[in-house]
Amino acid sequence: MATEKSSIDIFMSIKPEHMSNIASGTKNHEYRSYLLPSDVRRIWFYTTKPIQRVEHVAYISQGKVPGQVPEDGGIGNAEFNAGMKKSNYAYEILKLWKLEQSVSLEHGIKLGFFKGAPQKYCWVPLSVLEAYPLLQQPVLFDRPRERE
Repeated sequence: MATEKSSIDIFMSIKPEHMSNIASGTKNHEYRSYLLPSDVRRIWFYTTKPIQRVEHVAYISQGKVPGQVPEDGGIGNAEFNAGMKKSNYAYEILKLWKLEQSVSLEHGIKLGFFKGAPQKYCWVPLSVLEAYPLLQQPVLFDRPRERE
């Protein structure tokens, strides 16, 4: 029997230094070479070695292209707009939660949340949303947003 998946939530891997910059607010966009499906609204970030845990969840904007990112001092924004990054799409981090109980790679595999560390991205099972309700998680920041 297939596990039901959320249509708006994905797991995505991120390097520890990038996650740290997002959590501190110094990086306000996540850059990728691919466009995510338009329904995706939240990224459950799996932080790679040596962390190997899901600790943060971001509510994101739709994909933006160079010239659409405000150059407000966020790490990488000016370079992205100038076409100097390998990435073609930017996702603004509008809201960020820090999970009270992080999910280790080993535990997530054991519970069937994922089969291994996400390579590109993978859909979040509904069981994760039930086990980690975002309304009960601390919010690190919630930026004002334009209508999307």
